[in-house]
Amino acid sequence: MSNQLKVLLFAKVKEVLGKDSITIDLPIDKSTSFNLIQKLKDIYPQITSILEVSLLAINQEYISSDQDIAICPSDEIAIIPPVSGG
Repeated sequence: MSNQLKVLLFAKVKEVLGKDSITIDLPIDKSTSFNLIQKLKDIYPQITSILEVSLLAINQEYISSDQDIAICPSDEIAIIPPVSGG
């Protein structure tokens, strides 16, 4: 069994992938923030460098890069890359 996790994309990640969201399948027992980021890097190697400097938000709360938390399909998941302003 697996969880289908909808991930919202913003800024550079959205631009590179050409979508505002993607769905990622993770095994139920491996549905964590660390595994999600790794799976994104595996599926979309072109955004690996952006993911390294991006923030992960779950249910509108930023998750520290050293924090591995469980994720379920009902969670709102977003990748927030750094944004430069002008």
